[in-house]
Order: sequence, then C-alpha cells, then structure tokens
Amino acid sequence: MDKQVLISVGPLSRNSQWHLLAADALARLKRLLGDDVRFRARDAEFAQVFKLEYDGESQNIAGLQFLSQLIFRLQQSGNVYLKTARCHVCKECGHPSTSQSCSFCGGELELMERDCYFLRIRRQAGAIETMLRSDFVLPVHSRNDLLNLWNSYSGDDVLMALAVSRGEKEYLPTEWLQELAEILAACKYFGDEKAFPRLWPEAYIFIAREYAHYIFYWWGVISSLHLPRPGGLICHAGMEFLDRKGNAVSPLLLAKNYGYQGLRYFMLGAKTGAGENIFEEEKVIQKINLDLANELGNLVSRVIAMVYRFGQGLVPAPDILTRQTEDLDLRESALALPGKVRANIENQELHLAVAALKNFIGKTNRFIEVTGPWQLADYPEEQARLNTVLYSLCEALRFLAVALQPLLPEASGSIFQQLGIDGNGEVTSWQSLARWGIMPVGSRVTEQTVLFPRIVPYGGTGPEHELIMREELARFKIVAARIVSAELLPEYEGYYQMILYDGRQRFRVLAPAAHSYTPEYLSGKKVALIANLHPKKIMDYTSEGEVLTVETETGALDLLFLPDDCPEGSKILCLN
Repeated sequence: MDKQVLISVGPLSRNSQWHLLAADALARLKRLLGDDVRFRARDAEFAQVFKLEYDGESQNIAGLQFLSQLIFRLQQSGNVYLKTARCHVCKECGHPSTSQSCSFCGGELELMERDCYFLRIRRQAGAIETMLRSDFVLPVHSRNDLLNLWNSYSGDDVLMALAVSRGEKEYLPTEWLQELAEILAACKYFGDEKAFPRLWPEAYIFIAREYAHYIFYWWGVISSLHLPRPGGLICHAGMEFLDRKGNAVSPLLLAKNYGYQGLRYFMLGAKTGAGENIFEEEKVIQKINLDLANELGNLVSRVIAMVYRFGQGLVPAPDILTRQTEDLDLRESALALPGKVRANIENQELHLAVAALKNFIGKTNRFIEVTGPWQLADYPEEQARLNTVLYSLCEALRFLAVALQPLLPEASGSIFQQLGIDGNGEVTSWQSLARWGIMPVGSRVTEQTVLFPRIVPYGGTGPEHELIMREELARFKIVAARIVSAELLPEYEGYYQMILYDGRQRFRVLAPAAHSYTPEYLSGKKVALIANLHPKKIMDYTSEGEVLTVETETGALDLLFLPDDCPEGSKILCLN
C-alpha cells in the first residue's frame, strides 16, 4: 500500500506566498517516490498562476465535536483552563484573535469580556526548546532563528478559544488552534486510532516566518497531548520583489511578465535568510537568462540539434568499446544527481537542489566541449565514438529531465517530448535514475521552440532587432585587453571572473567561458573589451565591462581572441 503523506501550508502573506512552491516541490517529489500525497493549501490565484497541483484547503474538517474533544483532552492534561477575561473579538464573526485583525473574516476587532480558554505555554518551555533544536524543524538554518524568537517571547498564557455556551460546549477558536485542529483532523486524530499513527509521522506542515509564534503554540498543544512529532515543521522567511523604480511588486505580476516557470525557478533557487530577502526585478531577469536561457535551454537545443545533424534524428546505439574517461565521469555525476536533489528538497534546502541541477548542466556542457561531436563527424572512422557521445548526451538529458520534475515540471515534460520518451514510465520515473544507459536506442527526437527564450527587459522581442543609427557606434569604446587571470565563480557554474588590462587600468569582467577554456589557457590571451559601460551587478559580483564572444555552430559561446601581437589598448573600430 502507498504511504500516505499530508503536506499542509498555513496562512500566508504576499511575501510568503512562495512557500506554496516549496511545498509543491516536496509534494511532487513524494508522488514521484510512490507516495499517496494530499496537498492542503490555500490562495487559489497563486496556485492558478503557478499551476500547482494541490487539493484545496479542505476547511471545516475539524468541526464543533472535534474542537470539543480537543479542548476537553487538553483540560485533562492540566495545561488548559477556562476563565473570564478581556480579549479581542471580531465584531462580525465573533472569533477571538491574537492578531491585529480577524483571521477568519478580516473584520474589525473590539476588546470584550468573554469566557476564554488559555494554554499554559510556559509549562511546555522545555519541550518547545527541544523541538526547535530537533532535526525535523526545517530548513536547518531556521532553527537558530526560531530559538531566538522563542527566547525573546514574553507572553505567558495563550488564548485558544472562547466558550460560547458552557452547557452546549460550543467554541469559537483562534485561527492558530483552528489551523492545528484541521491538520490533526486530516490525520484522523479522534477518528481512526489505527490511521493516526501512520498519517501523523508523514505530516509536513509549512508555516511562514511571520506566523512563527504558531509553532510555539502548536507544540504546546502537541506536548500537552503527548503526541509524537509529525514528519516536519517547515518555516521559511518571505521574499520581497522590487521593480526597476524600487517599488514593491507582486510575484504574480512578475510571473505573468516573465513566465511562471522562470519565476518559480528563481524563488526556489534563491537563498533566503531570517531577515529581509529583497530581490530586484533586474536580478530576476539576469538569473532566468543566465541559468535557464543560456545554460539549460541552450544545452537542450544543442543536444537535439546534434542528434538531428549527426544521428538523422534518432538516438544512436553506443559502442562500449569507445567509452572514455569523460563518459564515465558524466555517468557518475548523473547517478549522483537524484540523491542530491531528493535530499535537498526533503531538507527544504531548495537552493542547493537547484545548484545540484545547475552543476550537472555545466558538467554536460563541458562534456560537449571536451568530446567535440562536430569534430568527430568529420572522420568516418570515428562514427562509433560519435554515436557513444550522442547517446551519453541524450541519457544525460533524460537524467536531467527526471530530476527536474519536482522543481520545473513543465520544462521536464518538454525535454521528455523532445527526446521522444514522453509517456514512457520505464525511463521517466524517479526509480529509473538508479540505472545509467536505459535511454531507448532509436527514439526519434523532436525539435521544439526554445525552452527558455531570453528575456528582453526593455522591449524588442524575436530575432530581428530594431535598426540603430550609425552614429551610435561611436559611443562604444572597444579596446584590446590582456587577460591577467580567470577565476571560477564558486556559486555559478560555467562563469569566470576575469581580470583584464588595457594598458592603462584593470577591469573586472564576468564571462561564460569556463565550459570551453582553462584558466591557464586564458592567461595572457588578448580579447576585445567594451570598456565604457556602467558597472553592472550580476549575481553577487560586479562586472565592469563586456568581452565579445562568438556563437558557434553548436550554440556554444566562444571568446573572440585577438592576435597576440595586438598592443593592449588598441582601439577596435568600424572603418566606415
């Protein structure tokens, strides 16, 4: 029988809506692993824009009878008591609130005297602190932040619910208690004594950092009931996006402008901390263009184009006798990929899952440059070796597409279609990643539109650009510069940070050259540098210029080298 998993996402603000993407990635992974997943979430507009697969919020599972049983059992534990007190009550629906407004209907609050149930949370201080240090609080970096919040918590007893009628045992709960009750009810607490021990340990509860105090209240209840711990408590910080004018902008608008897949990738790949996580629109565009258009999309297009050109559009049979060290290295990297992606999604270190995929894309791109399929095609005696290289590239794309499914499901499906294996469960399942070399020989590849077209932020789409005035050429200062050094960027596969010298000063420039050249090869080479550009922030680095590159027949970007005897600082001009 499939393992049943509950993934529940609590209340969200606009800046914490991306929690739905983190939860969706976990839900998709669990389904790929064969689990029966129930994904409980809210915010229909966000789910619609990002095409999430969720089951809806399923409110009111925990009705009056459930709340009555829950409060009665908590009273028996001695950690909940009833007393008359003044509290904030919604004028519209009557629910109590521990927030600034009613969480149930958004109505106005007023201070009123009511019969209130309170949780003695300080009695559970030790259990809460132990919980916050445990390995089921995710991601790891959130534990210290939550501990600091708990240590600064000054509250004593916590309002849980109002007693509407003591005789009839009617209750109006706070939102935090209603939320926990819904999760417990979904796991069959009070309803099925045999099901609850199976469901509760597989419950993964997402809570936004601005609602982190709910975690303390929930654990006070869970500890009072002597329940085991659930599968995981996940608390991520929020993200804020700024447009080019510095104004806050909704991620929904960015998704509509630049594609929901690109923004999904950005948010899952962003490394967030406990404080403010503010990202500028320009950085979003850069990340999508660099990672998805330049790297992933370009890789898929290159491989499919080479199979068309050198394999008549069919995945060729490899020849084991022609395998070389680089083939084995690619295979080992592929076999290690699913384990890295799975562990990082389950640990909610989503930026590391994205980094693992990005590094594998870089590894595959380097394999293309090292093996040079276009060079092998020039020699008939190398046909067997060429077939092996093409097969390895198709198999690498298969691994990449399967591993992408939890994070970029639509892009994954497109790659399956282009490889001709869409719908073939034997080679597209997560379990298929345990073996290298099962890509079906003879599969017909299909070229499609560009997987991730480059974003042109200031207008102008498609291959034909607007004509410019000839006088504008004079504004570009292009000079010969010598490469002093080239250093790999530790967090970005495929890019060098190069130091260039034009005879007068040094420039720090980023260039996508790591797939094609070693630092030793580049040292001393002369390149064409655009030297009068405003410095630009790319990722976390500053680039003070641009070097000219050439796009090869395979889609790779090669540096445009100048003759060694070309003096540094020489101007590069248009003669007419």
